[in-house]
Amino acid sequence: MHVDYRRLTKADASPFRETRLAAFKAHPEAFGSSFDEFAQKPLEDFEAWLEEMVTFGAFSDGQLVGIGAYFRENGKKMEHRGYVISMFVDPSVRGQGIARQIIELLCIEAKQNGIIQLHLGVGATNQSAIKSYKRAGFTTYGTEPRSLYVNGQYIDEELMVRFLDEAPRRTEHE
Repeated sequence: MHVDYRRLTKADASPFRETRLAAFKAHPEAFGSSFDEFAQKPLEDFEAWLEEMVTFGAFSDGQLVGIGAYFRENGKKMEHRGYVISMFVDPSVRGQGIARQIIELLCIEAKQNGIIQLHLGVGATNQSAIKSYKRAGFTTYGTEPRSLYVNGQYIDEELMVRFLDEAPRRTEHE
């Protein structure tokens, strides 16, 4: 399978919206927003989102099969930090390194924009995502208890960081 990667623009708003909605529906515990919240938003909101955020997409046979984004912290004292959000790879193409490539593109773009560390939060029970982020050079620095409340359950988030001004750390499992 051949996969093309590129930064998404507002022209990609419709497939981006559909991919986000599929992600919320398939994994409501993995995102701070919900399907219902996003399903009601007009396409213009997604266009604006893509203009404001650095978002990359993975395309297979012309279909958007993976997404990931980051945003920069506001304020002089925190502008060296960014947050990875909205990571999702369609289940039909998982295990092929798509998420890892999107992460690397986000890291390259962030570093070029003067960001020296990227943070993210991932459900503490989502071991496959945690392993994937560790392989991509992220390390855990804490846990946010009860970060989300989904379907009557609290979900802790593992807080992770990758320092872009250092070589990625390898784990013992690589």
